[in-house]
Amino acid sequence: MSEERKTQIVLELLTEIGEMMITSGAHTARIIRNLERIAKGLGFHCELVLTYTGIVISIYKHNKFKAHTLARTVKAKGLNFETISEISILSWDVIENKIPISEIKSTLEQIKSKKIYSNLQLYLFAPLASVALCMLFDGDWLQAFIVYLSTFAGYYVRRTLVLKHHNHLFTFFIASTLSTLIIHFAGIFFHLQVEQALIVSILYLIPGAIMINSFIDYLEGYFESGTARFIYSLMAILMIAFGFFTSNMIFNMPFIKSFSCFDFSNFQMLVKTSFEPEGVALQASKLIFGGITSLGFALMFNTPKRALWTVFLLGSLGYFIKYLLFKELDINLILSIFIASSFVGISGMYFAHRTHTPPIIFMIPAVINMIPGLISYKFMMGMIDWISNNGEQKPPVSEVIETFSYGITTIFILFALAFGVAFPIIVFKSYTVKGKDLNVLIKKLFKRTDVIN
Repeated sequence: MSEERKTQIVLELLTEIGEMMITSGAHTARIIRNLERIAKGLGFHCELVLTYTGIVISIYKHNKFKAHTLARTVKAKGLNFETISEISILSWDVIENKIPISEIKSTLEQIKSKKIYSNLQLYLFAPLASVALCMLFDGDWLQAFIVYLSTFAGYYVRRTLVLKHHNHLFTFFIASTLSTLIIHFAGIFFHLQVEQALIVSILYLIPGAIMINSFIDYLEGYFESGTARFIYSLMAILMIAFGFFTSNMIFNMPFIKSFSCFDFSNFQMLVKTSFEPEGVALQASKLIFGGITSLGFALMFNTPKRALWTVFLLGSLGYFIKYLLFKELDINLILSIFIASSFVGISGMYFAHRTHTPPIIFMIPAVINMIPGLISYKFMMGMIDWISNNGEQKPPVSEVIETFSYGITTIFILFALAFGVAFPIIVFKSYTVKGKDLNVLIKKLFKRTDVIN
């Protein structure tokens, strides 16, 4: 094969890998590290310009002024942590074992065609994230069942539309509207209290992974990619809020409220009092439901199966730490969430070796259970009240201040959550945690102590 031909093949290969990582939800620094590693393993130097919607790659062997360049637009959006993990493993295989291009292509085809979870597994088990969140927010089992149905329907519709390549932001609106419509309907038709169900009804749609990646990009100096991800996240949240608003307006119509046919309020009270945990059982429930929430989101993100036990463990402990600090020790909510997410971030650096998986893969689903659902719900309801009063009466100043305080608190909590996960990656920044296994370091420390003695 001529040198010119090989260079072109390598360039197209790197571009394809970069596109796969962007569409799978990898943050910019990880994409660059993986591509540079593969290029080096194939005998090339690599320079990249990445955005959220495109990639430009230049490769050369010795003279950078004789570089070959290729640009490609990337329109697809998604989250596939299995793909990110497998490409990371492939990149190390290339640089350490010098595997040929044909084998790299074959591995990429396997990664593309690999299906971790069946549709049945996703649709049945992913909604359990919303069920667990409902219980974490002191909902009852009746509301949890309604939330399961609403999340199942919304997740199914959104995933179907995405697979048919419909506009991603539009799918957020459709799923949000459908999920909240089901909960509103159940509340009115069966005369149930569904506030906790409404609080968590749209949290499965919140683009938490994209927001965390955006913050990591900012911290590492990739401002263009970070800004693009941040704006996309804001647009998604706006569409989710608009769906919630649409459903709320429909069920606020006077004639809709007359559709109440059954009164299950007493039954709901009985369920709540009969199954409400107390004492040690309450704390155990926070551990268990915190882990289940993280597992549900891990399924939505296509997290590798080998990392699921780590996701459950870190999700349980992270949420429990936040619960103890905020509820038991009366520490500020934002600081509590920062400490808990930092614990997840630092622990993730260690567990990366136990699961042979990049740490960010299980850090993100592990902290999603700390999303500020109640506060963001109050902010959203305050805004809806302003919009729906038709200008008949201006809201009092105290109400305006309270609503904006909820919004500002929500933003700071999201930043605390993202920074808690991101800061160990930045502070302990290296090209890999490979070779930094905690057990190995302890053994080396004891050997060194023995030599000194």
